[in-house]
Amino acid sequence: MLDISLKQEVIEIVSASFKADQINEIGIIIFKKFDLHQISGKRSIETLSSRKAAGILIDYCIEKHKEKILLEFLIEIDDSFFLGKQVALEGMESFLLKLSLIGYSYSPLKRKIIHGKEDPMDQKNWGALKEGKAYNMTVLSLDIVENSRLVKNYGSKKMKKLYASLWIFLRERLSSYNGRIWTWAGDGGLIAFATKNHLINGVKFALEIQNLMILFNYDPSYPIKEPIKLRIGLDSGKVPFSHSTGQIVSEVINCAAHLEKGICNPGFIAVSSRVYDGMGKGYADFFENRGEFEGDLSYSSIMETLKLKCPV
Repeated sequence: MLDISLKQEVIEIVSASFKADQINEIGIIIFKKFDLHQISGKRSIETLSSRKAAGILIDYCIEKHKEKILLEFLIEIDDSFFLGKQVALEGMESFLLKLSLIGYSYSPLKRKIIHGKEDPMDQKNWGALKEGKAYNMTVLSLDIVENSRLVKNYGSKKMKKLYASLWIFLRERLSSYNGRIWTWAGDGGLIAFATKNHLINGVKFALEIQNLMILFNYDPSYPIKEPIKLRIGLDSGKVPFSHSTGQIVSEVINCAAHLEKGICNPGFIAVSSRVYDGMGKGYADFFENRGEFEGDLSYSSIMETLKLKCPV
């Protein structure tokens, strides 16, 4: 599960946050019987550095096939208390994003690290789409408004934590709409909806996310001092599928991205005429005609969702 690079990152995370005696306590929690000096062959009077202690613990966890349990424990205590002190694990969010790239993710609901093979949400081809074949899909482009300013104001560490939280927030809700995160660049990405009812699913997901952003922004664990806003653009049509989803070239993808960046206001949703015409009168009532955009009619949600005032 942990290659050399990821293993070194875990060592750095643990050694930067805990002293050797605290690392020993983590080992006791995982194994019940654990002693750093005994495992390392060092005399009990010899002092172990935090980095040495972290390396011993992680190597032992890998040897005993307990590295997932260690990682789950670290994720749980991040931004919480351990041995009576507040814990803030430097680099954990970045590590989790890298872990996701090799097929693993942390499920807050299950409180476990799960592999893509255990979770159909990680099958970007829905288990059925074939390489090179074109399918009817709805594509959603999403990004955080004024991301560069937020990084400058709050720093990359807090923003990486926000990105990871947003990714999990979106991914959990996608399960209700049979959507997949195709590409993710921290501050946004592309989400695809295929198979039956893909257009309605894409529209409903976009409306739900904009409405639920207030819950995301005012969650007790939210890492910065101002709420973020999202821009969302949608288009629908034939998309050629590739297992390398980041390499797919499609007018549908381009249109969704251009709508999001070109006419969508912060907190709103912009859709193409194809999406508007296909969503039906009920949902269409939430949108108004914005006129021609890049040779096609475009529509925008008529109001920013949930204008509730909450203290930051």
